[in-house]
Amino acid sequence: MRLILIRHGETQANVERIYSGWTDFPLTEKGKQQINSILDILSKANIDILYSSPLSRALVTAEIISKHIGKKIYVSEKLKEMNFGIFEGKSYIEISETHHLEWERWINDNIKYRIPNGESLTDMYNRVTQFIDGLKDKTGTFLLVTHAGVIRIVITYLLNLNIDKMWHFKILPGCLVEILYENDFGILTRLI
Repeated sequence: MRLILIRHGETQANVERIYSGWTDFPLTEKGKQQINSILDILSKANIDILYSSPLSRALVTAEIISKHIGKKIYVSEKLKEMNFGIFEGKSYIEISETHHLEWERWINDNIKYRIPNGESLTDMYNRVTQFIDGLKDKTGTFLLVTHAGVIRIVITYLLNLNIDKMWHFKILPGCLVEILYENDFGILTRLI
């Protein structure tokens, strides 16, 4: 299997450094340009199936790509970003001031701590890897339009790295990651 992962284009939440897990923010003009800049690469990729997160910033990104490569979009809830619960729609400063105790707990254990009204990184990891397990033994090229957290999880999972290593990968808006996965072995072949 060849997996191409695209992070949605820039949103206003990205610009303002706001936690926007399951909260929708539209793409900025720069975000649309970021996606347009990778369309030529994607048109040469011979994509078999295009999947997308249902969140609008990813879905709009997928629609731009879909029109260019002529593929139907299959939407999966498992490709959503982490649900940040009570942190949603707030900046780092707001969270540390209004939810100080929860913020400290999350900072001290960002893998297992479940944010109130949200999920833990472990919860997210389990849903994302369940989706990937459904693809890993298939042949073909699969394009996933999703979010930075999801892409980091997929990288660590397919490269057989511990979940805490996911923070070593900077996934910018409009980023493209390609992984070749064969015989239970993943190779990162492209990062743009």
